Amino acid sequence: MLALSVRADPKVASLVGVLVVFGAGALALTALAQRWVVDAAAGEGRLAVGVVLAAVVGAAGLAAITISTHVQNNLRNDLSDRVEVLLNQEILTSASRIPTIEHLERPKYLDRLAMLRAGGASGTRALSVSCWVAVETAATLFGLGLTVFLLADVHPALSLLTLLGAAPLVLGDRGDRLVQRALDETAEAARQEQALHDLCALPGPGKEVRITGNGWELSRRARNLWASATRREVAAQVRGAAWRWAGWICFIAGLVAALGITVTMIRTGRATAGDLVLIIVLAGRLGEQIDATLDGVSRLSEAGRVGRHYLWLQDYAAAQTRDGCSAPYRLRDGIVFDDVSFTYAGTRSPALREINLRLPAGSVVGLVGVNGAGKSTLVKLLTAMYRPTSGSIFVDGVELADIDAAAWRERLSGAFQDFVTPQLPVSEAIGIGDLSRLADRPAVLAAAERGGAAELIDRLPHGLDTQLGRAFDGEELSHGQWQKLALARALMRPSPLVLVLDEPTAALDPQAEHFVFEQFAEQCAQVSANGGIVILVSHRFSTLHLADHIVVLSDGRVTEQGSHAELLASGGEYATLYLTQAKGYQ
Repeated sequence: MLALSVRADPKVASLVGVLVVFGAGALALTALAQRWVVDAAAGEGRLAVGVVLAAVVGAAGLAAITISTHVQNNLRNDLSDRVEVLLNQEILTSASRIPTIEHLERPKYLDRLAMLRAGGASGTRALSVSCWVAVETAATLFGLGLTVFLLADVHPALSLLTLLGAAPLVLGDRGDRLVQRALDETAEAARQEQALHDLCALPGPGKEVRITGNGWELSRRARNLWASATRREVAAQVRGAAWRWAGWICFIAGLVAALGITVTMIRTGRATAGDLVLIIVLAGRLGEQIDATLDGVSRLSEAGRVGRHYLWLQDYAAAQTRDGCSAPYRLRDGIVFDDVSFTYAGTRSPALREINLRLPAGSVVGLVGVNGAGKSTLVKLLTAMYRPTSGSIFVDGVELADIDAAAWRERLSGAFQDFVTPQLPVSEAIGIGDLSRLADRPAVLAAAERGGAAELIDRLPHGLDTQLGRAFDGEELSHGQWQKLALARALMRPSPLVLVLDEPTAALDPQAEHFVFEQFAEQCAQVSANGGIVILVSHRFSTLHLADHIVVLSDGRVTEQGSHAELLASGGEYATLYLTQAKGYQ
């Protein structure tokens, strides 16, 4: 965090450090000045010189306190804001660097990320200020050391007051650990509560929530989760407060004893009235020093908790990221699944079981099966979003796990049923399918034509320059219109090694679907001519006439494969599904 602070602004970081150290001895100077004033007033002779000297020292101490409090706080807060921005960039970069998406479905990862990015004084904020909290705590401890020295100068036994002052630190830290444990244990419940309330508040799911009238039930469950988590947090806060109060009671008892000792010494002539003033000032500020130290330790403890999640993310990202060889420019043989099985994290039943499959270079392959058969999972493995639990996938004889994931995906393209809806100008919403040609308007228009979006763009008020999405006062599209743009985006790359079309026309009407597939026939031929493979996933059997090889999945296994005619003639599952759907259309 200190390195990030220096990177954000080295001059301000240095100045803040100097001001913190400068203010560390302010309390000692102030207390000494007050003792000297009292002793000078009670003495004889050079009264004026003593008072002036004490006033100068006191003014210096007061100036140090004022400067360190105002200037240093303002500079530190501004610097911490900039460090927090850099820190969030690092977190998001680390998260996006992970080549697979499996971690996005793991509660453990999501809980850690939620705690890491929590708002308020937690999360990245706690981490971004941690180095300055550490510096301030060290400076406070230095000032505490000066206090001990001055107390011991009056009477050695008075230094024990500081030891009793450590009781709030030790017992307070115990209370902080109770609170932190409760926050960690309730992280998942807090995330669930947020997700349920988002269903009620966000426009996407809001339509269904209002039609079904289940918003009250969702809100009730969210409130119950919040109440349960809050009860645990409050109980931990109460126990933590009890430990802190026990520490302060010990300190107050010690303060009363110290004042008694000093009064006794004054009566016997072993101490002066100035010493009593010194002890009162130091004891009064000792509480502030201990409180500041306790607060610093508490904030460092919170930063340590967040820091553990941060370091875990860095280690996890590093472990998941590995260098690999470059992807082939052109497929010669094809892609082979060799005894591939896959099980999602947290489940027992495999989604894919012992898949042995060859996808020849230049082929158009149709994936067929009922919902849950494993079609989308197979596509995720093929695109390196997941790694097989067992078995291997080979690309022209090279294991896919040995190919750099980013390089492999640069040679892929696809349209998925859960497509994104980027609220950008139309040209960019399509052009991001191939960033190297983002500004190539002829390429964007050609992709829009192939994806069936050209007519839609012509009807928009500013054509390719039309802003999309109501969030930015743009045009809102229907689900089918968004899918047309997603198809155009998938067709931006001219010759991918693998083109995945996962239910690419599910949101289109039959007429638009027919037009799109006429365009797809040409695109498939172009991809195949360059040795690429087209993967067509569809529930509509009428669209599978483009495929020259069809694979039927059932319960995570390949049950049939062959051409359309061969599978119909065999009278198996494909024939049953096809004839059932055909009968429905008739």
